[in-house]
Amino acid sequence: MRESPQGSGLESVAETPTGVGSRSTPSPAKKHSYSGRGCARALVSLLVVASIGCRFDSERRMAERILDRYRRSAAAKPLPLSHVIRMKLRSASGSAAETGFAEIAWEPNRYRERVSSAGFTTERGIQGGKAYATDEDGYTRVVSEPVLAELQARSYFWRRGWLFQDRERARLSLAPAEADFVSVRLALVAGNPLLLSFSRRDGALVAVRSPRFDLDFTGGRTFREAGGVRPPVLAEIVWSGLPTEEIGDAEVGGACGRFPATPAQVPFERTTAGGIAFPARLNGVDLRLALDSLADGPLAVSPDAAGKLGLSFARDVYGRSIGSGARIEIGAFSCAGIHVEALRAPPGDVEGILGGTLFREAVVELDPDARRLTIFDPARWVIPSGFTRIIVDDDGDRPVTTVHRGSERARLVVGTAARSDLLLAPDAASRLGVPATGIAHGLRWGPLALPDLSGEPARKSDPAWGEDGAFGFALLLRFHSHLDMSHRWIYIRPAGK
Repeated sequence: MRESPQGSGLESVAETPTGVGSRSTPSPAKKHSYSGRGCARALVSLLVVASIGCRFDSERRMAERILDRYRRSAAAKPLPLSHVIRMKLRSASGSAAETGFAEIAWEPNRYRERVSSAGFTTERGIQGGKAYATDEDGYTRVVSEPVLAELQARSYFWRRGWLFQDRERARLSLAPAEADFVSVRLALVAGNPLLLSFSRRDGALVAVRSPRFDLDFTGGRTFREAGGVRPPVLAEIVWSGLPTEEIGDAEVGGACGRFPATPAQVPFERTTAGGIAFPARLNGVDLRLALDSLADGPLAVSPDAAGKLGLSFARDVYGRSIGSGARIEIGAFSCAGIHVEALRAPPGDVEGILGGTLFREAVVELDPDARRLTIFDPARWVIPSGFTRIIVDDDGDRPVTTVHRGSERARLVVGTAARSDLLLAPDAASRLGVPATGIAHGLRWGPLALPDLSGEPARKSDPAWGEDGAFGFALLLRFHSHLDMSHRWIYIRPAGK
């Protein structure tokens, strides 16, 4: 043992054997040193956390002051529990003939948006906690969670939930500012987030940003809306007040399909664009139509075909030329009273494009071995044996499915014209860990492991909303499939079996 004189500043250290299992024991002074360093580290961590908390609290107070300034400058306040807003609409392209009307209404546990133009009315809303949509032909069905999240954000904005004292428990934060405006971000309890921007000059609301919900205000009652699947429109609020009646219940239904005793069958062939085409008759006119799941509006036909149908067409607020009262026949299947869009130019090597109008009505079978499209009555169709069942969703007359790689997922529209297997948004490709252009490895569709797939960037997609791209028919036709959108399933098995 070595000793040091007391007061020398050196500690007495006892020599201890260092055999297996032995451990030196720090002296009380050394323990105190360790404890001091631990306390210092804890204090630094506490100061960092407190600093971050103070910064967040300061930013939240700044965001609250921005909203308070808007309240004072615009004399704005939350709207009643039941309310109606009516608007005039016109095309953002500047055409005076392309006009329409919109109505937004709500009451406790209900929300509804209607757009009327060119003789038809579409509707979307929330009822019983579910989103629903009514298309141009009056067909109503329950739609997907992404549509619900969009409508919840719209409802929150129009009701001015962000001006309530508790903001309906939405989390408020400060967003990056620009030279002319400041912004706040609202993370809703239910629904997509909202970004609200206000003028630095007078505190007026100048813009709203949310997935598929973009407003740019040009005045207190006028704005431009963009961001959805339809072209932008200009709107003016012409009336806002209490409702005169309750919102009626939306009821699923409105189908126009007429099915023969045996399923209707027609041959299909591939198109030069990578899609599929089949024969049909529209108002007695023979046409070659492409099937495309991205076609969620009315049946669209070439200008030449439109001129043969005997319909009267009018421009709607989205710039589409729409006619009503047509009858389509595919084999022995028929559907009367549908709307038709006259395209401005021919759609490639086909005379028309059909999508949601068929998928909403029927179970659609694609047999790539027989090159045959078969149309079944959903009420009488029998689930085939030997097929794998995978969930399909309805994004509003668009069938959508999910692929995954590990724990990451992507929502893809089922079946569109493409020369590649997949059309992927760059954000979705990055999330899945596959290239947007090139070969994608390791993807799964439901329980099925997919082979290596060719990919290209999606032409239209919105990952923030929940649309990450699409299956090309090059992939879908690797399988014999039955798409039953009304019951939210697709049944598949590899082609050739």
